[in-house]
Amino acid sequence: MIGDPAADPGPAAYPDIHLHPPVSLASAHLLDGDLLAPTVAGSKHLVECGWCQQRQQAADRHHGDDLDDAAFLQAARHRAMTAGAAVLGPLTRLTPALHELTRDTDVREPVTVGQLWRLRREQATELAVIVAVDQWWVTVAPVTTDLAAADEFSLLLPASATPLNVALAVCVSLDCTVPMLVLDTLIAPAGRPGLTQQMPAPQTLRDVWRAWRRGEPTPAGPVYGTALDEGDLDRRELRDAVATGFAPLIGASAAIPGSDPLSEVTPLAQRVRDRGLRPSQMARETGLPMEVFTRIGRDGRVTPNEAGQLAPLLGLDRTTVLAANPPLDDDLITEVSQPGYRRGLRRLAAATCSTEDDQRWLMAQTVAPIASRTVTGRDPEPAAVNPWTDKVQDYLRAKLAELDDQP
Repeated sequence: MIGDPAADPGPAAYPDIHLHPPVSLASAHLLDGDLLAPTVAGSKHLVECGWCQQRQQAADRHHGDDLDDAAFLQAARHRAMTAGAAVLGPLTRLTPALHELTRDTDVREPVTVGQLWRLRREQATELAVIVAVDQWWVTVAPVTTDLAAADEFSLLLPASATPLNVALAVCVSLDCTVPMLVLDTLIAPAGRPGLTQQMPAPQTLRDVWRAWRRGEPTPAGPVYGTALDEGDLDRRELRDAVATGFAPLIGASAAIPGSDPLSEVTPLAQRVRDRGLRPSQMARETGLPMEVFTRIGRDGRVTPNEAGQLAPLLGLDRTTVLAANPPLDDDLITEVSQPGYRRGLRRLAAATCSTEDDQRWLMAQTVAPIASRTVTGRDPEPAAVNPWTDKVQDYLRAKLAELDDQP
């Protein structure tokens, strides 16, 4: 977009309004209240951006043609201050249901193909449909309210397909892979074959995704967008903006607990053996029970607290000791990445002045050694059930109970 920041009257006219990036950089999560945020693109932005043109056309139906931008912003601001942001709903294609995406909800549904989710990572918030799940990795198709972004491999959903009550474009051809831990709110469950007015069936999404990957014709039945041609510069720019919005979510892969280290580390068991001390002597010097050193000898892990006590003996810091732990079990990484734990982890983070990622890492590090000292005579759990679910839930339940007991 082209614009002269110095020529933008917004900061002078509305000094108390926080400035946002141009609307073209936003996607489906933009709220009605953001109408009050001037951009630096000026009229040039409105000429080039079809999304903003639609919003402006909707506004024109409620105001006279002679109302300039400054007067419209003043009117919109006054209405928002006197009657709440909900009154701005008729001025846009966004429905009040979209504002519900800002609520912090408790997710209990398992992650499956065909679901519509809100993805959230720090300041990045996007909508996407699940097209594939592989342990803690999720392949998603970006979703936008701007139907102009839909190409011949993008599904067009009617407003009745989701609780948002707005038409959506599922851009399968913009697919990307994100860690499961960025999934935040389940908006709509996967559809079922034979029913109407719902999300597409999982198999339909798989077939469309496979067609896009292989360059094959799309299956008949769903409604698709229009193929891009060489002159569709505005649509290509719009699709680039939608894809760019997912960059912070893709980058969240670095926050996965137990990610492979950037450099080779000496295993913890080897470091302990290199000390050349008997386990009983190390137990006396560290104050740790013998069970810890038995566990280390069997290639087990230590908790963050145990690592802190063990660090002086090994001449290391606690972080280095934890990095020397054996890799986390894949099922454990998958379990702690489940979106259902995000609400509790955020509570712990707020109470300890840490981050959600810190609390997820701590939970994985603390729960992992449990498997090495847990003895049970029960039959193994079925393959479909994650064996770490109960342990992780017990840990989080206990930590939250401690918060509730605090005065």
